[in-house]
Amino acid sequence: MLEKAYKAWLDCSTIRAKRERFKRYTYGQQWEDIVYDPMRKCNRTERQIIEDTGRSPITNNVIRQLVKTIIGKYRHERELPDDDRLVKIYRRNLLTELDARLLEEFLISGVAVQRITRECRRPGAMETFVDNVNPADFFINAIRDPRGWDVELVGELRDMSLPELIARYGKGDSKTMEHLRRLYTGEISGIFDSRLLGTAENHHFHQSPTGRCRVIEVWTLEMTESLRCHDTRSHRCYELPKGELGKVERENRQRQTDGKLPIKTRLIHQPRWVCRVYAPDGTLIDTRPSTAPHGEHPYVVKLYPLTDGEVHPFVEDVIDQQRHINRLITMIDHIMGVSAKGVLLFPLEAKIDELTWRDIRHQWSTCGGIIPYRSRSTNKEPAQITSSGLDAGASKLVELQMRLVQEVTGVNDAISGKNISSGVGADRYQQQVQNATVALLDLMETFSSLLELRDRKILLT
Repeated sequence: MLEKAYKAWLDCSTIRAKRERFKRYTYGQQWEDIVYDPMRKCNRTERQIIEDTGRSPITNNVIRQLVKTIIGKYRHERELPDDDRLVKIYRRNLLTELDARLLEEFLISGVAVQRITRECRRPGAMETFVDNVNPADFFINAIRDPRGWDVELVGELRDMSLPELIARYGKGDSKTMEHLRRLYTGEISGIFDSRLLGTAENHHFHQSPTGRCRVIEVWTLEMTESLRCHDTRSHRCYELPKGELGKVERENRQRQTDGKLPIKTRLIHQPRWVCRVYAPDGTLIDTRPSTAPHGEHPYVVKLYPLTDGEVHPFVEDVIDQQRHINRLITMIDHIMGVSAKGVLLFPLEAKIDELTWRDIRHQWSTCGGIIPYRSRSTNKEPAQITSSGLDAGASKLVELQMRLVQEVTGVNDAISGKNISSGVGADRYQQQVQNATVALLDLMETFSSLLELRDRKILLT
């Protein structure tokens, strides 16, 4: 089972790799892509290649502003549910803030995962808790159904302190607690295993951060056998584990002796979610079936858009535009840095003895200054000298890319509340906002469906 979980984690490696890249771009590290350097004939970061040419990489982070605009619009329109129990859970878990961060993750990686549990191992009594799950620690079998109805294996890499691990999985039994302590401190094998108690900051399936204990929680959908019983005497129907068949048969023999109606049984097969918790070395720490009323695993998962099982988030659409904008701005800055600024080419034949070079420099830089010189041409009229700025057309390309970003994402001035003309009425402006949100409608409705599923699971937890 642990090998199946590891394979599912490896299958999600593409999502994790893309997420790391998109996260770098969202938060401003946009020159760290590894590309081939033809000069040194090796792979290096774009930042290193740009710096070798004497230029300074400049970042104009458009992606971050797009993400903040969408999150701001979501929080502005978000309302609390009507159910009083849900409102209480919302406020206890600060779900308004938690869902905003979940949407941010959804925009960056296309993966939104939350975990709903009911436990008392936190301050307070037995309560329902909701937590965001980091996609870097999450794994799931290859699915194609956007609704998630083909999920058969799902799990999470969880890191915790040794006291918390003992409290969660010790089951209140002193022998089990001592076994866990000895397992994670290396006393059982006699050799310290860095997989059990992390000693490095690298992230791996079998390796936890420094000082933390790694557990691998795996939920699988399995077919279980049970007895469906019909008590013909009391007209009651119920289910028993398969192992209770002998007990039912003894009861029927006693009823036959007493002349009473028997209990009819039938062996049935039905799906059931089972949880197994492993240590990184493969030791099974805990196993239990789902005890929640909904009978499912505790996660709600949404992958977007899940076309042929692939994930393509919102940020991916604007990566190329962001790279082009950065290159253009860096090029403009470089051109301005190496171009002549106020350099005067003054012929020696035109200089008169009455003026020094310092006098000429002062007069040239002074508004309304006059520089006398001896003209060699037949034209003896005074000449007015003006200079124009450098225009290589790069600024127009930047404007074009900024417009393309709005066209690609649908996050335009109407949504952001920018460039509102005084001549535009309220109805027309509202219509512009509604038209602008059409491009984001699919993404926001997909995220809303996740929250609806989450709320239903909360009420059944």
